Amino acid sequence: MDIEPNQGKAEDPPRSPDWQECIELLDRLPALARGARLGAIETLVRNSSPGIRARALRMGAALLSDDALTTYLRNDDDAVLRNSGLEMLKMRGGRGFSLAVSLLQDPDPDVSLQAVLVLDHLKDPRALEPLRAQLRHSDANVRQAVIVSIGHMGDARSIPDLLPFLSSEPWFQLAAVEALGDLRSPQAVEPLADLLTDLMVGPLAAEALARIGGPQAFQFLTSHWLRFQDELEPETTLGLLAHVLEGLREAPAEISGFRRSLVDYLETESSATQGAAARCLLALGAGGQDLVALELLVDRQRDGSLLPACLAHRVDLLPTLLAADDHRRAWGFLLSARHPREVPLADFAASLEGDLQSGWLELAVEALDRLTGKEVAKALLDLFVRLPVPERAVLAPVLETHKQALLELLDEAGDLPGDVSMVVRARLGEDLPAMAERIGSLPREERLQVLAQLPDQAQLMRSLPWEMWLERDPGSYGPLAVEATVEVGLRELAPTLRRLLAQDATPELIRAMGELGDRDSVATLVKLLETAGPEHRAVILESLGRIGGPEVRATLRRVAGESQEDLARIAFKALSVCATEGDDEFFREAIGHPDWFVRLACADVLGRFQRPDNLAALAQLASDPSTIVAQRALGYLEPEVASR
Repeated sequence: MDIEPNQGKAEDPPRSPDWQECIELLDRLPALARGARLGAIETLVRNSSPGIRARALRMGAALLSDDALTTYLRNDDDAVLRNSGLEMLKMRGGRGFSLAVSLLQDPDPDVSLQAVLVLDHLKDPRALEPLRAQLRHSDANVRQAVIVSIGHMGDARSIPDLLPFLSSEPWFQLAAVEALGDLRSPQAVEPLADLLTDLMVGPLAAEALARIGGPQAFQFLTSHWLRFQDELEPETTLGLLAHVLEGLREAPAEISGFRRSLVDYLETESSATQGAAARCLLALGAGGQDLVALELLVDRQRDGSLLPACLAHRVDLLPTLLAADDHRRAWGFLLSARHPREVPLADFAASLEGDLQSGWLELAVEALDRLTGKEVAKALLDLFVRLPVPERAVLAPVLETHKQALLELLDEAGDLPGDVSMVVRARLGEDLPAMAERIGSLPREERLQVLAQLPDQAQLMRSLPWEMWLERDPGSYGPLAVEATVEVGLRELAPTLRRLLAQDATPELIRAMGELGDRDSVATLVKLLETAGPEHRAVILESLGRIGGPEVRATLRRVAGESQEDLARIAFKALSVCATEGDDEFFREAIGHPDWFVRLACADVLGRFQRPDNLAALAQLASDPSTIVAQRALGYLEPEVASR
C-alpha cells in the first residue's frame, strides 16, 4: 500500500532536526510502521548529512505514491520537500517515467520544469516526442530546459526543431548551441559555423563543432583559426582542433598555412598549448616536426597501455616507436595491432628482444595475433623460450595463429629446451595419443614442468594416467591434478581426489571439490569444518555453497547462526548461493543483522523467492543504511512497485 504525505499545513515552519536525532530515528526506522515512516522521511530529508538524506530519499522513492510525490513537487512553501520530491522521482528510474510525462502538462510551470529535469535524468527515448511538444511552452525556463534535454536524447531528428532557436534570445541561443553539439550531427555544422564570430556564443559554437567533428567541422574551425589566430585563445582553440583531427578517419588535405601556424607553439611557455600543437601536427600526417612533437607527446602522456589518438594512423612512425626504450614501444605494439599489414616485420621482431616492461607483453600479444609470417613466428618462439614458465601462458592464445610456421621452426630447431618443444607442440594439437605417451616417458622433473604448463588442455589432461601418478606420488602430482580438474573439469578424478581430501586437505583441493560440485565429498568437508583452522574454514564454506544439498544447507545455517563475524558472513554468502525456498525464513530473520554483507545476501535470497513475507522484508531492506543493500532490495522490489 502506498503512503500519502501529510496534507495539512503546519502553523510553524518545520524544524530541522539535529544530527543525533536523525541517527536515533534511522536506528528505529526499520521497526516503524509504514505510516510512521513517512513522518520520519519528512524529518530526515531536512538533515544536512548527505548519507542520512540519501537513505531517506531511497525509502521515499520506494514507498510514496504518485500523488504523494506530486504533492511534494507542488509544495511552494517548503523548498526542501519540493526538491526531495524531484530526487525521489529520479530515483524511481523507469518507474517514474509515466508520472514525469504527465507532469509536463501541469499548470504550474515549476512542476513542468521539474518534470523536464526528471526526463532529462532518465534519458528514456520515449520522452522525445513529449519534450518536443513543450518547445512552445509559455514559460521561458521550461523551454530552455527542454532544448537542453532534447540534446541529451541524442536523436538528430530534433535538429530542425532546434535550429530556429539559434537566432532567438541569448538564453535560448546558448541552449540550442549546447544541444546541437550534444546531438553530434553533421546537419548542424553549417548553422553553428555561422556563429563562430559571435562574441557571446562563438566559443560555445566552436566547442559544439568540435564535438560534432568530421572534415567539414575541421575546415570551418581551421579557417576561423587562421583568420583570427591573434585574437583566439591558443590553448583552447588548438585543443579543439586536435580533438577534431584525432577523430578523422584519415589525415586531411593540406590547408595552406595551417601546419606553419602550429610550429611556433611547440616552443611556447604553456605546456597545454605545446601538447595541443604537437597532437595537431602528429594527426596531420608526416612532417618535419614529427620527432619534436613526439617527444612533447611522450612527456605528457606516460600511459603506454593506451595509444594516443593522434598516432592512430601514423604507421610511418612504427620503426621509431618499436625501437624506443620507453612507453613509445608499447604504442608501437598497439599501432601494429591496428595496422598489421603495414608493420615492418624486422622492426617488430627486434622489438620483442630484451626485457619487456610490465604490461608490454600483453600489448605485444595483441599485435602477434594479427601478424603473419615466419619471421614473426620465430620472434614468438624466441620470446616463449626466454620467458619464465609462469609468464608463458600469456602467449598461449597466439600460438595457434602461427601454427604452421611454428611447426616448421620446431622441426628445424635442434637446440630448444625439451619442455618448450613439447609444450608448444601440445598446444598446437599434435597427435594426442603420441603426445600423452611422450609426456609419460619423460623424466619425473621434466614431466612435472610440462604438466604445469598445460592444465587447460582438456583432451590431453583426460588421456594421462593421473590415478597411477597420484597413487605413486600424491605430493608432486596432487597440485597439478587439482589445477587440471579446476581448469577442465576432470570429474573422473573425483574418487581419487576424495581420497586425497581425507589425507591432506589443501585449500586448492577443497576448491576443486566445490568446482566439481562433488556431493560425495560433503561428509568429509563437513567433518573438516570442525577441525580445520580459520584459513581453511572459509574455503570449505565457499565450496560447500557451490555443492549445495540438504546437508550442506543445514550445516551452513548452523555456522551462520553460531560463528563469529568473519566466518558468519562467509556462511551466509555460501548459503545464499545454494538456498532453496525453505531457507527464506532464515534470511528474513537476518535482515537486521549488523553486517551489511549479510543483509546483502538476505536481499539476494528474498528477491529470488518473491512471496508476500519476503517482499515485506525487502521493503525494509530498501531503507538500509548501506547503499548497495538498499539498491539491491529496490531492484528486486521494482516489479512490485510498478504494479501499484
